[in-house]
Amino acid sequence: MIEGGIFLKVKRVLIAVKDRENVELLIEELSAVNCRKEIILKENGQEVADYFENIGSDGTVNADSQIDLLILCLNLPRVHCLDILKLLKKDPKHSSIPIIIFSTRIDSNTASEVYENGANSYITKPISFADFQKNIQIFRKYLLN
Repeated sequence: MIEGGIFLKVKRVLIAVKDRENVELLIEELSAVNCRKEIILKENGQEVADYFENIGSDGTVNADSQIDLLILCLNLPRVHCLDILKLLKKDPKHSSIPIIIFSTRIDSNTASEVYENGANSYITKPISFADFQKNIQIFRKYLLN
């Protein structure tokens, strides 16, 4: 797509959140970011690990498969988000992907742990419009910069 003579790249966002209501909320927040997006949904940590294992299995990562933003539920079933975080951050093919950990609760100890393991941001389910707007700004930071 060309807009104003500039090719607009589609941003690929992978979301792995176990609760459908929260997936819909995240998609709503992402829709407020003015860019072309492709949303990829995964239901559990094993699906996320398999997805990244299959990307670049030949040693290369092409532009059509590269993820621009990864949003992981803190408590993913099958493979925990911290294990996925560690796996991706140690792999040079995927280490630069911004990773946001999503939780329904505020827990400073957990937030510290996810940051220590390489997460770029830790967001919680918004309980107010101001929280909703804050999450949109975080998504905008990763998708538009």
